[in-house]
Amino acid sequence: MRESQGYNAGPGVALLVKGGGGNYATRPEYCGFTQAYAQRHCGLPIPRNGMQGAANAWFPLTGPDAWRTVFQRAAGRGSIDSIRVGQKAGFDYGAGIHHVGAVAELGRAVRAGRAPRSVWTWAGNEGTSTAAGVKRTLYPIGAIDGLANWN
Repeated sequence: MRESQGYNAGPGVALLVKGGGGNYATRPEYCGFTQAYAQRHCGLPIPRNGMQGAANAWFPLTGPDAWRTVFQRAAGRGSIDSIRVGQKAGFDYGAGIHHVGAVAELGRAVRAGRAPRSVWTWAGNEGTSTAAGVKRTLYPIGAIDGLANWN
């Protein structure tokens, strides 16, 4: 699915936001709502704090869902070596986690028992302009700032 003209716009984006529990008119960002939509479709849990569209809601450090966060770089919690397919990966663009995707595939590890060098994620709001949309994206392992298990 691609955005119709970039900037988080289009009927497909509106359906994902609504399917993820959001209101497109007031919350057009959609990486978190894409994850909520997929989780609901598969009968899996979503954040209980009511902010499923906010990327950082998928990586709680306090509250009833805090146990789900297995790694967060800024909080010094856990290890990136624990990364697994199906976990949510969070990305910090300078002011906390502002993007979330599902880990779809692990890249090659340097050696057995070590974290992979890269991961493929599946997320909404990937890319720019009319090439943006829901797609798989390859990230270096060092770009990941949070991991959470919502399976």
